[in-house]
Amino acid sequence: MRENTTARWGTVSITLHWMFAVFVAIQVPIGFWLSREAPQARITGDDWLLLWLEQIHHSMGFVILAVAALRISWRLSHISPSAPPAPAYQKVLAHITHIALYVLMIVFPLSGWAGSSLIGSAQFPVPINFFGLEMIGLGFLRSLEPPFNTFRLYRDIHTYCWWVGGGLLTLHILAGLYHHFVVKDDVLHRMLPVLKKRE
Repeated sequence: MRENTTARWGTVSITLHWMFAVFVAIQVPIGFWLSREAPQARITGDDWLLLWLEQIHHSMGFVILAVAALRISWRLSHISPSAPPAPAYQKVLAHITHIALYVLMIVFPLSGWAGSSLIGSAQFPVPINFFGLEMIGLGFLRSLEPPFNTFRLYRDIHTYCWWVGGGLLTLHILAGLYHHFVVKDDVLHRMLPVLKKRE
């Protein structure tokens, strides 16, 4: 079933959800390596690995941004399954967590794009690639007033997105497991149909 219903997520929502999860699982380790090892790679001359991973990281960032935009637009234009019975505080916490995750889906890749656009100089910016195709950087940021024209600002936002997102994602996963193993409802089954449906 392609469309969402009040009882379950449709195939489009499920596909976009797990596509996003897989892409982030690929992206995060590469981002960690680039943030920690890239300076040393430049010193030791391992530029081939650095450039290859930077291209993959840039490319996956654009893919993630596109999937996030599709996912949010689909969510806003279609109904969602009814929330299961739960205490009021759990419903509020779940709502806040979902909104925060959707905001991070956009801010995370955008901050990376902005930061990469400010590496190098205006005359010689660092290329931003999408699977070998050079993309347009956000060069207009250089004309803004400090700190909005600095690489450090967007690097810090990108880093904070990871830490906040990691915490929210952990909470999201634990909530799904809680519903499946403790409450024993069908919340996790809705997004992971391979699981046996609760009777």
